Amino acid sequence: MSPRPDEQARAELRDLVAQASQRRDEEHERVETEFWQSIGVLQGRYHGAQQDIADALDVKRNQILRQTKRYRPADQPAAND
Repeated sequence: MSPRPDEQARAELRDLVAQASQRRDEEHERVETEFWQSIGVLQGRYHGAQQDIADALDVKRNQILRQTKRYRPADQPAAND
């Protein structure tokens, strides 16, 4: 059995865990942004695509609209606002 850690070792461990958690959160946000931006492009492929995407993702059409608005690049105008 390994010895009990001292306070410095415990503090270092907490810092490393906090850093890993922050990296995970940042990556999650990046992936979500990329996903919803690509969905935003796909929904403009043809009339009714937004409903087809909602069906494929098993969500309501309104959620597609909300999420694509939320993650829309600042320089991209709304396709259906």
